[in-house]
Amino acid sequence: MHIKNLLNCFLVTMVVTMLFQCKESDTHVHNGRIPLVAVDDHILYKDEVDLLYAVYGNGMDSVAFYDDYVERWAIDVLFYRKATENVASTDEIEEMVSSYRKSLILSVYQDGLINQHLVPDIKHEEVQEFYENNAALFELEEPLVKGLLLKVPEKSPKMNNVRKWCMQRTVEDLENIEKYSIANAATYECFIDEWVPLDMVASRTPLTVYQLGERLSRKNIIEFADGGYVYFIGADTIISKGKQKPLELVSAEIVELLVNSKKANFIKEKKRALYHEAQSKGEIVRMDKQTEPVQ
Repeated sequence: MHIKNLLNCFLVTMVVTMLFQCKESDTHVHNGRIPLVAVDDHILYKDEVDLLYAVYGNGMDSVAFYDDYVERWAIDVLFYRKATENVASTDEIEEMVSSYRKSLILSVYQDGLINQHLVPDIKHEEVQEFYENNAALFELEEPLVKGLLLKVPEKSPKMNNVRKWCMQRTVEDLENIEKYSIANAATYECFIDEWVPLDMVASRTPLTVYQLGERLSRKNIIEFADGGYVYFIGADTIISKGKQKPLELVSAEIVELLVNSKKANFIKEKKRALYHEAQSKGEIVRMDKQTEPVQ
C-alpha cells in the first residue's frame, strides 16, 4: 500500500509538471498573453476580456461574464466561417469592403488632423451672434417658466406672511418660504433660477396648462384654493410656445454647431490646399482638356 501511494504521488507530480511546462510553453508562444479559447486560427485572449469586463462588467460575476463572452465570441467566429463557406465573394461585396475601408481611413486621418492642428475656441460673441441670426432654429415647442410653486393646507398658520413672501420673493423671503414649507407645505418647488416646462408646474395643480398660462400672463403671482389646499404660483419669467428658447438653454448646442462648422471648414481648406499643391506639381492631369474638339 505504501508503494502504491508513492507511485500515485509520483504520477500526480509528473502530470502537474507537464501541465506547468505546457502552460509555460503556451505563454511563450503567445508572447505572455493567456489564451482563453481558439477556433481555427482565431484566438481570444484573457486581456481582451479583462478590458471588456472592466468597462461593461458593472459588478457582474466575473466567471459568468467570461463564460458568456467566450461562448458568444466562439459563436460569432463559427457563424462567420459558415457564412464565408456559403456566400461567395462578389465584386459588389469587395466594392463595399473597399468603400468602408476608404471611409474608415479618411475618418481616422481627419480626426488626427483636427486633434493635432485645430483648437476650436468658441467665444461668447460668436455664440450670441449665431443665436441672434438663427432664431428659427430655437423655437420653443412648449412654454417655459421661472418661479415657484407652494401648496399648503387651507388652515395653515401665518398665511398673510406666506402671501407677502410669495409676492416679494426676495432672498430672505425665499428662505422664509423654505423654512415654512418644512413644517406646513404639501408641495414646495423653487425654480427661480432655472427654466422648467409650464406643463410640469400645471401637473402639480388642478389647472390645465392653458389655464395656468392664461392666469400667469395677467399676474406674476396667483393664489387659489382647491380641495382643501391653497396654491401659490409665482412666475418671474414666462416664455410662450413658439418664442425663441433662452440662450442659456441652447448655448451648449450652439457651441457644438460652431465647433463642427470650424472642423468642416478646416478639413475643406486642407483638401483645397492639397489639390492646389498637386496641381502645381503637375500631378493632376485633366484628360478632357487634352482632347481636341471635333471639327
